[in-house]
Amino acid sequence: MGKTVVKIGSFEVDDAHLTPASEHAEGKITLAIPCKSDPDLCMQLDGWDEHTSIPAMLDGQQSLLYKQHYDRHADAWVMRLE
Repeated sequence: MGKTVVKIGSFEVDDAHLTPASEHAEGKITLAIPCKSDPDLCMQLDGWDEHTSIPAMLDGQQSLLYKQHYDRHADAWVMRLE
């Protein structure tokens, strides 16, 4: 996993973890956003569904994120990149 900076609206998290598609059976790139980094952002993500696209900046590049699931073990939202 690689550490990355993600900005969603006015929220910015500098310790999100990007996982390449090659490490997943589904072949999707995922981004784990730790809830300890920004509890307010995590509450926002909790209210969105998996079909809602979320515009974000990842290390300065435009991306669209979709909520995949909440990882209780890591206390993080796992997002997929499209």
